[in-house]
Amino acid sequence: MTGYIGKRARFHGLALSVWCLFLITGLAIFDDYGNSWETISQHNVAIHTLNYVLHDNQTLLQIDALRFYGAAFAVPQLLLTDLFLLMERALGLEDPRLVYLVSYVLTHLFFLIGGFCCYLLALRLCGDRLVALLVMLLFLLSPRLYAHSFFNSKDPVFASAFVMALLFASRAFDNDSVGAYRWSGAAAGLLVHLRIMGMVLVAVVLVFRAWAWFRAEGPAARRRVVATTAAFALWGVVVLFISLPYLWEDPLWRLAEYWLVLADHPVVPARELFRGQAFSSATLPWDYVLHWFAISQPPVTLLLGLLGLGALGLATQGVFKHGAAWGRGELRFGGLLAACFALPLVAFVLLRPNTYEGWRHFYFLHGPFCLLATFALMGLRQLPARGLRKRWVAGAAGALMAAGLGAAALEMAQIHPYQHLYFNFLVDRKTPEWLRTRYTMDYYRLTLHQGYEYMLRQTPAGARRLIRDPNRDPDFYLVSRDIDVWSSHDLFPPVFHRRKVYNNTLWTVSTPDLSRVAPAVADAYRALHRAATAGEPAARAGGYEVYLHGKRMAWAKEACESGALRREFRLNFYPANADRLPERLRKRGYWTIRVRGVRFDGKCLGATRLPDFALARVRLGQPGEWEVDIPL
Repeated sequence: MTGYIGKRARFHGLALSVWCLFLITGLAIFDDYGNSWETISQHNVAIHTLNYVLHDNQTLLQIDALRFYGAAFAVPQLLLTDLFLLMERALGLEDPRLVYLVSYVLTHLFFLIGGFCCYLLALRLCGDRLVALLVMLLFLLSPRLYAHSFFNSKDPVFASAFVMALLFASRAFDNDSVGAYRWSGAAAGLLVHLRIMGMVLVAVVLVFRAWAWFRAEGPAARRRVVATTAAFALWGVVVLFISLPYLWEDPLWRLAEYWLVLADHPVVPARELFRGQAFSSATLPWDYVLHWFAISQPPVTLLLGLLGLGALGLATQGVFKHGAAWGRGELRFGGLLAACFALPLVAFVLLRPNTYEGWRHFYFLHGPFCLLATFALMGLRQLPARGLRKRWVAGAAGALMAAGLGAAALEMAQIHPYQHLYFNFLVDRKTPEWLRTRYTMDYYRLTLHQGYEYMLRQTPAGARRLIRDPNRDPDFYLVSRDIDVWSSHDLFPPVFHRRKVYNNTLWTVSTPDLSRVAPAVADAYRALHRAATAGEPAARAGGYEVYLHGKRMAWAKEACESGALRREFRLNFYPANADRLPERLRKRGYWTIRVRGVRFDGKCLGATRLPDFALARVRLGQPGEWEVDIPL
């Protein structure tokens, strides 16, 4: 392509230096992220795949979560992890976290390689190393994808593999040789192996090959198109068949089943909070993915990607009159990028597949979108103006891009290690608790990792500090606030530490032992309880006295026997006006919280603030034991 076709790739020091900086940063922070079940599930896929291939163990064929997920990345990842474990044991070391920490490093490394492939592909498009470097930065400085590249060994891996497959397709388009299309087909086969959405790239390439056949002049040229297309398709099928053991028996039927099942994600529909309403993951609004994409990408990425789409459209004006621009060149590949970005969105609108947690199943759109920005950057570099005006415009555009990329990097550093919760300026990031009452945020509950670390810092070093004992009152309560509606209320014993991002509470640490908290926190809790328990109890049940005073509620039990502090008391608040509830709770008509307490002066005590709206009814109780309506 322009300025690059026919040239060998050369060593590009600046881009590689930036890439190494990202690698060093990743190695420094990879253990800051919590563990997710994706790592464990992918390890299971790898283990059962190897057992099926080596020992004919049939477990792989009996569980959908195993047989329909390719192990092209999971198996090498598992083998390398086992190698590190063997080295660790040989050195006499033992760290139970190593299994997933090594997986984090390997997944992140693959993501970084995908970023460098973005650089190489952008360079093929424009021949400008500065533009290619900017495109690589756009790919890597995606906060959500960056965080997922550590703990999620599915979606970022597929996103990087998609860029790699695009690079092979670009090389095949340029060389137009059977050998190049073999490699491109092999890459496409592995892509489909990782995720069925890889068929998007396959379909678009085949459409362009059909277009090339119609434009070919003479039988010889058409035979060449047929030969290269056959090489692409054959190698894709062969690689897919070899790499996916599930297809080895009865390949035609199982390939059809593989397509039909994975076209709609084979999981029990999850509950999704989207724009303040609760949806099943199988019945999401048509704009779900597009909306999430728009609110969780850095502004500079959105701007340049959309400008790139516009620049590509302007560059192809008049194309349909003669078709020449869709021949070999950057416009043809730009059309492929646009199709790879748009077709999955159209497919989601039409088919509404089962998806959840934002657009993570569509992270592969990020690569084509960033590469489309190449056309915007090329346009800025090739402004028709000359002299001072051109330098001024180019300088201003460069400063804005640098500011945008710098802002994205700075915000990623500020919210570390919660980049997977990133939102841009298109949503309200300042109003307290606004985001988490409208969007599913911490799907993996990864934020609790820092909560556990905080609790460990409060206990003596060297002790067995995390114990699961049902007969013992806990020392701490660690609560994910992603499931609550109003975290500003004291739902649990005195909160003495909390973590917020964008003014939204992620988790809190509480304790039933007032001696563990700062005196100011303990005094505030005691004052709240004294205010609430002034006067006669509003109700008595189950050995508990329940008090209501203004906007405060408290409960007390004289005999604070062992285990009383572990019990949960449900408070169901029925508002006088259901509109005061979040939209997802209006149909049910009430808001439920769970309350625990503290041991103080020989009693079990608990207290909470009530919602700041008029209540029609409050029901409190110990599920399965006693329940009582509180007279208001």
